[in-house]
Amino acid sequence: MFIFKFSGLLCMDVAMPELRTVHKHNQDENDERPLASSEDFSCGKGVTDGSLAVGDAVVSSHTGWSALDNDDKEKDAASVIDCIRRDEFGLDPNLSIIESDMLRKQHARLGRALHCLSQELYSQDSHFLLELVQNADDNTYPDNMEPTLVFILQESGIVVLNNECGFSAQNIRALCDVGNSTKKVSGAGYIGQKGIGFKSVFRVTDAPEIHSNGFHVKFDISGGQIGFVLPTIVPPCNVDFYSRLVSGDSERWNTCIMLPFRSKVSEETTMRMFLDLHPSLLLFLHRLQCITFRNMLNDSLVIMRKEIVGDGIVNVTWGGDKMTWLVASQKLQAHSSRPKVHATQISVAFTLKESGNRDYTPCLDQQPVFAFLPLRGYGLKFILQGDFILTSSREEVDRNNPWNEWLLASFPALFVSAEKSFCSLSCFREKPGKAVTAYMGFVPLVGEVHGFFSGLPRAIALELRRTPCLFLEGDKSKMVLPGKVLRGWSEEARILLPEVLLQEHLGLGFLDQNIELSDSMASSLGIIEYGPELLIRFLTCLCRTGNGLQSMGLGWFSLLVDALYQMLPNSFAGAGLLDSLRTLPFIPLSDGTYSCSDTGTIWLHSDVLSAGNGFEAFPKLYAELRIVNPVVLSASAADGASSQNVVRMLQKLGVQPLSAHEIVKVHIINAMSDLSRDRHSMIDYLCFVMIHMQSNCHICHGERKSIMSDLRGKAYLLTNNGYKRPGDNPIHFSSEFGNPIDGTKFINVLGMEWHEVDVAYLTHPSNGSLSDALTKWREFLMEVGITDFVQVSQTERKFADLSCATNKALMWDMKLISPESIAKDWESKELVQLLFLSSTNGDAQCCEYLLEVLDKLWDDSFSDKVIGYCNGKPGDDSRSFKSSFISTLHDARWVISSMDNERHYPKDIFCDCDAVRSILGPFAPYAIPKVKSSKLLADIGFKTKVALDDALEAVAVWRRLNTPFKASIAQMSRFYEFLSEELVISKKNIQEAFGSEPFIFVPSKTALRNGNLVSGAFLRPEDVYWDDPTGSFHEMMLHHQRSSTLLTHDPLNKALCNVYPGLHEFFVSHSSVCESPSLRGYLDILRQLSTLAPPSEVASAVFKVFSKWNSELKSGLLSSEDLNHLKECLAKLEYAILPTAPDKWMSLHPSFGLVCWCDNTELSRDFQHLDNINFLYFDTLKDNDQEILRDQVSQLFKELGIRALSEVVTREAIYFGPSDSNFKASLVDWALPYAQRYMHSSHATKYAHLKQNGFETVKKLQIVVVEKLSYRNVIRSSGKSSRSRYECSCLLQDETLYSTAATDPHELFLELSRLFFNGTPDLHLANFLHMVVTMAESGSTKEQTEFFIMNSQKIPKLPDEEVPWSLSSAPASIGSCESLTTDIVSTSMDGGEKCLVPGEVSAIETGSKSSKYQMEHGFRLNWPPTGWKTAPRFHPHDFEIHASTSNGLGKEPLDNGTTQMEGVNNEDPGTLTYPGCKPTDNHIDIAREQTCSVYGTVYPTSFNIMPNRPEALMSLGFPQREKFNITAGGDDERAAASGRLGEELAFRYLKGIYGEEAVRWVNEHSETRLPYDILTVGEEHGGQYFEVKATQSAHKDWFYISAFEWQFAVEKGDAYTIVHVRNHTAEVRLFRNPVKQCQQRNLQLLVVMPSANPIALGGTFPAHLMN
Repeated sequence: MFIFKFSGLLCMDVAMPELRTVHKHNQDENDERPLASSEDFSCGKGVTDGSLAVGDAVVSSHTGWSALDNDDKEKDAASVIDCIRRDEFGLDPNLSIIESDMLRKQHARLGRALHCLSQELYSQDSHFLLELVQNADDNTYPDNMEPTLVFILQESGIVVLNNECGFSAQNIRALCDVGNSTKKVSGAGYIGQKGIGFKSVFRVTDAPEIHSNGFHVKFDISGGQIGFVLPTIVPPCNVDFYSRLVSGDSERWNTCIMLPFRSKVSEETTMRMFLDLHPSLLLFLHRLQCITFRNMLNDSLVIMRKEIVGDGIVNVTWGGDKMTWLVASQKLQAHSSRPKVHATQISVAFTLKESGNRDYTPCLDQQPVFAFLPLRGYGLKFILQGDFILTSSREEVDRNNPWNEWLLASFPALFVSAEKSFCSLSCFREKPGKAVTAYMGFVPLVGEVHGFFSGLPRAIALELRRTPCLFLEGDKSKMVLPGKVLRGWSEEARILLPEVLLQEHLGLGFLDQNIELSDSMASSLGIIEYGPELLIRFLTCLCRTGNGLQSMGLGWFSLLVDALYQMLPNSFAGAGLLDSLRTLPFIPLSDGTYSCSDTGTIWLHSDVLSAGNGFEAFPKLYAELRIVNPVVLSASAADGASSQNVVRMLQKLGVQPLSAHEIVKVHIINAMSDLSRDRHSMIDYLCFVMIHMQSNCHICHGERKSIMSDLRGKAYLLTNNGYKRPGDNPIHFSSEFGNPIDGTKFINVLGMEWHEVDVAYLTHPSNGSLSDALTKWREFLMEVGITDFVQVSQTERKFADLSCATNKALMWDMKLISPESIAKDWESKELVQLLFLSSTNGDAQCCEYLLEVLDKLWDDSFSDKVIGYCNGKPGDDSRSFKSSFISTLHDARWVISSMDNERHYPKDIFCDCDAVRSILGPFAPYAIPKVKSSKLLADIGFKTKVALDDALEAVAVWRRLNTPFKASIAQMSRFYEFLSEELVISKKNIQEAFGSEPFIFVPSKTALRNGNLVSGAFLRPEDVYWDDPTGSFHEMMLHHQRSSTLLTHDPLNKALCNVYPGLHEFFVSHSSVCESPSLRGYLDILRQLSTLAPPSEVASAVFKVFSKWNSELKSGLLSSEDLNHLKECLAKLEYAILPTAPDKWMSLHPSFGLVCWCDNTELSRDFQHLDNINFLYFDTLKDNDQEILRDQVSQLFKELGIRALSEVVTREAIYFGPSDSNFKASLVDWALPYAQRYMHSSHATKYAHLKQNGFETVKKLQIVVVEKLSYRNVIRSSGKSSRSRYECSCLLQDETLYSTAATDPHELFLELSRLFFNGTPDLHLANFLHMVVTMAESGSTKEQTEFFIMNSQKIPKLPDEEVPWSLSSAPASIGSCESLTTDIVSTSMDGGEKCLVPGEVSAIETGSKSSKYQMEHGFRLNWPPTGWKTAPRFHPHDFEIHASTSNGLGKEPLDNGTTQMEGVNNEDPGTLTYPGCKPTDNHIDIAREQTCSVYGTVYPTSFNIMPNRPEALMSLGFPQREKFNITAGGDDERAAASGRLGEELAFRYLKGIYGEEAVRWVNEHSETRLPYDILTVGEEHGGQYFEVKATQSAHKDWFYISAFEWQFAVEKGDAYTIVHVRNHTAEVRLFRNPVKQCQQRNLQLLVVMPSANPIALGGTFPAHLMN
């Protein structure tokens, strides 16, 4: 129900003074009412006198209005409206003219005032929706209802539904008054107070309607402004219609408001109205939980619903989206400005985004201020809610109201306390710093908030400053004040400011690194920033502390100075900080003391930046200098500080630089040219220069070349041969200097002089300061001219003076060069000498080592010396030429080849690289050793690519090799790929390239990996083939390796697809290689394979060959000539390529006897031990191969004359005691027309074939009934028969159908179906005939039967031209046994009892006799029997059902190999005996009669009816049972309790087997109605389903199973198990796969018929299982 509120206006006081009194009375009553608590915001609480707030009224719970029925309500409602119109508005026809005129003026005045109020109440039309929401929240709702408000937007207007309690007469009267609201104060849980909200609806409508509790009124202002309060009765609206638009349930909407639009409104305008319905609208409402918006314009439905999650989290869902807020609230004692109000509540809500797993991130969009409903935005990033006093527009907080100012002052403390709510969220508990970051994002800054709340940011910041609200790094246990934390720190800061000292000296700690604050936020909170001022404060404290600086160390000093240099700005503020630093004594000196620049000049040896301990290495040089401790600079490099920054900072502080450059230039270089100096001084001089050259001396950087030139020309260096000048003698590095060259190999072999630098330079003490002294010494000495290998120097000479070899190697026109031009050339006298000595005196190893040395050093030492330059004529650019140095290498024979031990020119040798080796392999002239430098390869001239001529020459060389050629398959594959590409480019073909020579490399065996070398031979294309899909050749190769027998053919791997899988196009398309072996090729492979391996090892490969031949036969690839050749070969004795069992190779030569393929395993057992009966053996074939053999390869066998075993085996009937055949013949004769209809409809092709043969098989059909029947299997062509006899109930032999008198009709029809399906039984035909017979037996009329056949089975009648089938002659009767016996031949069963083999009996015709003829001969006199249903002793309850196989053969006992079910009692019988299922005599092999494998199919179980007698049940092997008692309306409660107990026992039992975690009881908490009760989960045991059947009885051995459970058991198979539980003994029995158990006769499926009316066809039967 809605709350409609009015309040009087000042203008109303003049017009209607009596209303002023009433309004004042109500206002006083409101002020006296205290604020109700949030727990009282339920239906009816907070309202006095048992009344409920409704609209502008209060619905009394004692009026009895809701107890009235609808008719009474409407009558009373109408009378109330009439009373209001008459008593309140004076609308009485008895008034005089003067009174009416006066009343009309008063109405007009009141209407104008109300119109002004409704128009000025809000600035926007859409805000009336907020008023309706507010009214709905003030309504009262039933306890079992979710308070819901519905808006339905239509083109014509808006419909509002509310499931509140409804209007009363008092409410209606209040609506028709002004300021006479029935609401109490807001402390009672109401949002509205002024009573003017409902008037806002008149901004969009002229005639709002209200339908509630029988009231159906409207307030229409179209006829006058008095319509604002004047009610008019209207017809009821169809609320149910609108209810269905919202939901399909039967929710009761007690109040409906209809707001027809004043004029036609566009869809865009109407949609803008509802933008105010934001999800946050529900946050602070007291009662309303759900708002629904149904838009009929676009057929959409949006539902907003509030959900309180916990931890202050509130979710509001709308549609498929969700918004989340963290809400913090606080109850306050009311301010004195409202003395009648005792308490109020304020709240703040922070908008969050939930990203999954309840992880929240802040949403910092601007949010409105709420006075229970949203007002407008003030720049806050969070929602602020309070019971604010609003202006008359209801869109603004009254900023001059003391109540509002008091509320505003209470919010900073609430906001600060909300931080703990953030930290308590689960996603922030491990990292509370992130919670603080999220919280601080909502803190408003000064200038962001405006209006009444502009002072809030400053108040919040002040509150945060005096509240511990921040975490320190590494300490989550407590918070500290913002002024006690250090922000903006880094890891460097933690080194410079140790945490203990920082706390000790400055009282600060490091801010948690997860807390991220903006600069303005940090400034407003008074957080200390990390910077130079803080460092100077800390440094000052250390200087004033004894031993404070010494304890920090020189590395710390370097980091501090580096950090200060980077932080200090180049400004006036920076200058002030520098002045402060100059007064602090913190600069370390070389004597171990600390000083400041103000006390005297401090010197810095800037050139020894990286030397570090130069003072210790050269004490005399620095003895008189007061310098900064040189360790400072080395410590800066070690600790990661910038040495340059340290120096620059020290210079800013007044430290003066001291350069060592003059020491080097003036003293050391001159001293090193004097050999009179002592050895140690000479070494010190060079070490000092080297260390100085490592510095960043800018002077030395410009004069470096000059200094190095002076050292080369003047300075003496200590070598192994004394002091030598680098400019006079080539000097080399020794091995101690990292020289990789072993010079002794040239000295000892060639006798060369070799100077090496002394190692004393490396052992000098100054080297200790270098991080990598060896590398730095090498670099320094290389600049001086020291080399690892031969020295190559640059020369300048006239062009005319160049050598002839160099002139020939010029790369440009000789005419462009003047003889006087200057050429800059590279030459090496050492190399010339070395090559000369190597070629004359040296051996091959010396040449190999020379190439190895060049390979190591080329890139770094010689690659830039292969080109010389010569200036051309004036105005031309310089010209390049091949230097003398590289020409020396090109023009000498010094390279050793891998193919011989001779010396070669570099241009004639291949580089041993992947590009060459991948194509040519190891058999190519490669340079020794292998060159790794790519630059050397490019400069020296080795062949790095293979040309086509090189490849063709390589093949010729490979064929001429004396040793067997070996190559990897990968290399030869790339070789042929290369040939393929190059031949296309050169436009040559294979014949042109190779002629008739063999060129295809075929390995003798397959390498384990493609990269392995394998021997082989080169063959011609006609000697190989691409692929052997059968794998027979692979088998031959495999067994050839195991056998010592020699093959007649070369055992090479000729299947190229296995060798070169990616070169099909090259070999097949271009080289004319065949795709696969030919038929004759396969015959040769099989012949050789038959000599190497027994059939058991290669049978599968032979099968694949025959399968391939079959495919080629079908596709036409195998010609008739090939097929004839194959037949001829198989007929020969020497082509014994057929694998047979047991493990023999045979052909179709007559000497081997009968060869056939086995399509029936059971039949093969009868003949497998007989002579001259051989079965093809193809190993254990997979299912798909079995199908291929049966459906495809069998056709090839048929063409070759190899027949299937089932085609050569026939059944020969053996019977005793001929009996009367009339009944069975009549049954078959009666069923034949239906069989004809079935064949004609469902198997038209077979029917046409039968008809084409004149129905000969049907015409010859005869029925013979005997007392006992069995059969044996016979191969007539070989005169062989099986020794085993198989008992059966019926048997079709040729056109004679043998049967016993007890044969079930279904079995008879199943055997009869063989007549039409080439000896194969058809279950569908048997089922159809059995159903028709069953209907006839049950008394169905002909019309009912026809209806069933045509409508249910969809089998139409025969066409008129088709003559119905029937038997043509009478069967033998009991009295004609003698005549029948005369046609029976007596035979002996292995010397035992005589049995009878049938001769011929009477012939049968089809369609040759009329129905009259048949009736005269008695064919249909015995069936169907008359009075079947009324026969004595026939009652449905006297029959039970037992299972029997329906395969038409003997019924065998259970397989003795069947595993006993778990949980079965030992007292239960191990085997079951069935009626009519016993062996014929002791000589019959029962073990072979178990599955009737002659037919290869196991058929489903059929059902036979047996009398319900104990002795009959006992004959089945089951103990006497309790009588079935399946009746409706039993003790359901007891059965449910028994079932649940059984499930619990089974559940505990299965947990013990599979483990507790793997078993789930689906009905543990409630019944799920699933077709199983327990299941297993997990990878190991998952996917098993268990249905529990429980009983309290000790003898009951049957249970009920539903059709749903049985269908589920059929689908799941072995995964479905029935658990039978006897509750009283806790005995558990498991029946896995009950469907299979029924088929195997371990269980029986019963159909129990009701005792009353027979169930019509198509009805359902309750099914049961019996164990």
